[in-house]
Amino acid sequence: MPLKNGKLILERQVSDFAERFTIDPNNLLSIGTAVRATTGTYEIEVTQSSSDDNYIGVIYALPRTSFPYVALMGRCIVNVRNSVTKGDNIQLDTSKGFFTSGGGGGTGCRGVALTSQSQEHGQVEAILFPGPR
Repeated sequence: MPLKNGKLILERQVSDFAERFTIDPNNLLSIGTAVRATTGTYEIEVTQSSSDDNYIGVIYALPRTSFPYVALMGRCIVNVRNSVTKGDNIQLDTSKGFFTSGGGGGTGCRGVALTSQSQEHGQVEAILFPGPR
């Protein structure tokens, strides 16, 4: 780790609160995928719909195990569908594992976009809110 004047310097592109969870190793996930808690053999799986009440966070890092890091809140990269503009509220999309621009900040709001993208599928940096809102 880098030191400057005897003090530890932490350099990160993003900042979050993340935990490790078990997931089926046969599922192909990518960083930014929205996940939910499950009652099955594994602890998490990809979100299923825009009204998924079991949403917990976003895949943050994929070590070479079946225990990925999941950002539960804070700043991270998220997968989005359609155009998202910096400052937009984001919510779960009808496509599994994706977010979309959410208009107002109602109960479906899961975070705020910090960057923009205008493609059909892409990624933005966002601040995730903790838990259901």
